[in-house]
Amino acid sequence: MSTWRRPTYFNPDASAAAASVADQADLVGQFHKQLPGYKPTSLVKLDDVARELGVGSVYLKDETSRFGLPSFKILGASWGSFRALAQRLNIPLDADFETMKKAAAAEPGSLTLYATTDGNHGRAVARMGASFNISSQIHVPSTMNQETIELVRLEGATVVISTGSYDKAVLEAQKASEHTNGILIQDFAFGDYDLIPQASLCNVA
Repeated sequence: MSTWRRPTYFNPDASAAAASVADQADLVGQFHKQLPGYKPTSLVKLDDVARELGVGSVYLKDETSRFGLPSFKILGASWGSFRALAQRLNIPLDADFETMKKAAAAEPGSLTLYATTDGNHGRAVARMGASFNISSQIHVPSTMNQETIELVRLEGATVVISTGSYDKAVLEAQKASEHTNGILIQDFAFGDYDLIPQASLCNVA
């Protein structure tokens, strides 16, 4: 074994373990399969690592491309956005993508998705806004590099650059979203804001 690698731990109870399944996993999977470019995550077999560890096989889950974006974040952002729109528009969660898109278009006023990001989450929310033909406003910290800002803008979002930190940008996005047609799509919970973050974490392969 390489000197830099820690000893491998084998869980003696693993054979009896059962992973918990999210209540809405089937709905999430059904939704993701409707998105253009859907495909299961590819697995890269790491034979050398498996031999070194003394196990049958090791696979690396490759998340470098999801729906054309370089991160798994689109999985959570897409379902979180759909879940939030379903709640706002009183649409069942098993509705198809086109039904939601038409309902959003028929809503009086202009719906806007809001989010704070330091990169991939904002791009993903902006992509979903464009997919639903609704606007998006993405707040970023003052330290965000210009290249990343432009990538978010290329998804069709309005980018608001905070004068402060990421935490300040979060508060600004929250405040900006507090109007009749604003919907906050954040990937972490705070205060009593937890439904959409929970939905955003419900990802499937």
